[in-house]
Amino acid sequence: MSSDNKTSRRTALKAGLVSLAGAAAVPKVEAAVRPKKPGETKIVAVMGDYWHPAVSQEQHVREIFSSKKDWKIYFVLASRHLTPELISDADLFISARYGGRDSIGWTDEPVVVDRPQGDIIWTDEQTEAVFDNVRNRGMGWMAVHCTLFSGRKDIEDFIGIEPILHQEIQPCIIRDLNQEHPVTSGIKSFFFNLDEQFDAQIKNPDTTTLLFRSLAVHDKRDAIGGWCLERGKGRVIGLLPGHYQWTYRVPEYQEIFWRAAHWAMNREIPPYTSA
Repeated sequence: MSSDNKTSRRTALKAGLVSLAGAAAVPKVEAAVRPKKPGETKIVAVMGDYWHPAVSQEQHVREIFSSKKDWKIYFVLASRHLTPELISDADLFISARYGGRDSIGWTDEPVVVDRPQGDIIWTDEQTEAVFDNVRNRGMGWMAVHCTLFSGRKDIEDFIGIEPILHQEIQPCIIRDLNQEHPVTSGIKSFFFNLDEQFDAQIKNPDTTTLLFRSLAVHDKRDAIGGWCLERGKGRVIGLLPGHYQWTYRVPEYQEIFWRAAHWAMNREIPPYTSA
């Protein structure tokens, strides 16, 4: 057998393997909307934008829930894929996105020169699908940090809060934790070295439970930090800390996040072991 023939076969084989590897590296969208398996807990998360690092948010959220081997977390990388089909069997929806467009348009190209325009998030279809799944099917919703600034009054009404303002980034103390609620019971006051303190007003105190408050160290502003309420068959919990990645590294906040996920899904809350 000639060396040329060997080379051509080797080249063809190598090319085929590269092609297969490339195909495996770019999953089809259909795989993300497959029905969940028996016993699986399905979490859909849309987090990260220009001001909030998506990579570290995803990494830390996965770490917080890493002991849950039957929990599958589907992170939405382009907002067009936040579809009614994707969340139709989700047990929990986690959002940390303000309104407008994705900061970077999605492409599966290995090297990018010109990116496409980013997708719009919080369309009417997306918003109504989330509302419907919470209210009528019992999906939990964790509305984190900048979800507060969705730009939609119907989202503000549904999560039960009205945004007031946001303060400059500074140290914040989390305090006045509700010792009567399972999400915050037994957790003492703790500290973020830096975070963006949002302020808000609860729309209906009769149906909404305050979980904790935050104190901005420089501005001395006292503000709502976390709350929860029920909507139909489902539960909504709001957590305003979360601007920087190290917010999700604080053990007390990790435990609140862990407990909040279980509470939102109306499940028993097991002890949290720090990732």
